[in-house]
Amino acid sequence: MKYSIFTSLIAICILFAVTSPAVTSESPLLEKEGFPLFMTYPGLQGKISRVKILEGSTPLVPMLELEKKLFSDANMPSPQEPLLWVKQDDNSSEELGGNKARKLEFLLAKAVEQKAKKLVTCGMDGSNHALAVAIAGRRFGFEVELILGPQPLTENVKQKLLAFHALGAKIHFHNFRIGMGLEMAGYSLWNKFQKDTLYIPPGGSNEIGDLGYVNAFLELVDQVGIEGLPDQIVLPLGSMGTTAGLLVGSCLAGAWEKVKIIGVNVADPMFTTDSATRKQAQKVYNFIRKKLDSASNPLPECDFAHSKKAFEFVKSYYAPEYGASVPAVHEDMALLERTENMILDGTYSGKAMHYYLDTVRSTLAAGKTPPKMLFWLTYSAYDLNKFIDAHTWTNPEKKWLDLPKSIWKLFE
Repeated sequence: MKYSIFTSLIAICILFAVTSPAVTSESPLLEKEGFPLFMTYPGLQGKISRVKILEGSTPLVPMLELEKKLFSDANMPSPQEPLLWVKQDDNSSEELGGNKARKLEFLLAKAVEQKAKKLVTCGMDGSNHALAVAIAGRRFGFEVELILGPQPLTENVKQKLLAFHALGAKIHFHNFRIGMGLEMAGYSLWNKFQKDTLYIPPGGSNEIGDLGYVNAFLELVDQVGIEGLPDQIVLPLGSMGTTAGLLVGSCLAGAWEKVKIIGVNVADPMFTTDSATRKQAQKVYNFIRKKLDSASNPLPECDFAHSKKAFEFVKSYYAPEYGASVPAVHEDMALLERTENMILDGTYSGKAMHYYLDTVRSTLAAGKTPPKMLFWLTYSAYDLNKFIDAHTWTNPEKKWLDLPKSIWKLFE
């Protein structure tokens, strides 16, 4: 029952958090330069805004050492052309990497436009999204409040909590998800009437934030062309916005069903589902269509609800729960660090990579050559100590004493 209520509250908060931006601000923060989405659909220029966080296109590179290792283990010769690739969104910005940077470009533009002073968002105690909002908030001069819920306690979670405080964010800590969900729903409703605060939904996933990954797919097309696209794109699927954006991007690029986007579920399966992901993609598509003059800027028609060639939802890699992973995930994370010097996390990217490698290994074991597969790296391995060490703590030996008292028990 608890998860059912929590799921309903999440759905409510996302529903009420979505509003259409009106471009009225003349703030110098708003980015005016063209980029793939505006270049593909010039009619969106002036109707959708962003602030500049990304420092250009993120690297697209073959994972040659990993490929060599896997083919060698299967006693098969390496292919003449690389088949295993990675899109490194961990390099999206020196200060603010990972997939949240793309979403926050659009979400913060909305905050600038409505002259908001505060950003409020939510996530679990070790949320990468919450960290990204805290970093972005400090960079762009917003107050930040974080609504946090429980997840398995690790040293990384403890470090994140310290980093949130060091970055100046106000922490709302909840021992139970139901309390977190109630506060989230309250803030999302408040956001409808109070313009000095922007509520950002879980993962930054709504019609505005997801535009970051519509643009990301178009960026990929700019890098390789339609004919150079991979057969499959694999990525972790949590709040669904990254996957939904990529699906819409593949539609707008004219690449629908030329590449299958595979979302590996890492979040509560009561909330994160195949149908919910497809519905989110349709919402993003409709949002863009409303911004365009349909007569002069027609969009391709794509079947988000039913296409099996364009999207596959993988639900079998979630175990044992959010924020925890099986030993095989950590073994594959270690393999990626050894072969490609790639740092993954056990909550999101590690589980998606485990699926990716299982797929390659099973294909090779059957004596077949794998398809051309792109792993979309959404995780950024922040050096949390650079935030923590730069902060002046009341008691450097017991830094957590500066956090809300309700959190102390996690450190003691």
